[in-house]
Amino acid sequence: MPEYKCYWKVVSPDTKVAIIFGLIAGRRYGTDMTLWEGMNGRGDPYRTLLREGTTALLNSYSSIQFPYHPLGVIQHMNWALMGSTRQVLHTALSFLRANSGPTAGTVV
Repeated sequence: MPEYKCYWKVVSPDTKVAIIFGLIAGRRYGTDMTLWEGMNGRGDPYRTLLREGTTALLNSYSSIQFPYHPLGVIQHMNWALMGSTRQVLHTALSFLRANSGPTAGTVV
């Protein structure tokens, strides 16, 4: 949506998930998936994590008051991806809460 274009200043929607989130994410999501494609994930816990993690990353770049630092988002994503499905869902929920809070722009 045009009103959310300002969130894509640091990274591009066409940037590959594996480049931003690293090798562990690359193994899970493949090397060709873009951040934009990751924003459209639903239904699967790992796709939900990617959607909320990408949103959290964008929010962390655009708000100094956002509860996560960009490197923290990446670190939490990787910890979740190395853990259980429960850890994936827990991290996705934490990101969702942060993305919905008063310090987030809540990118859609």
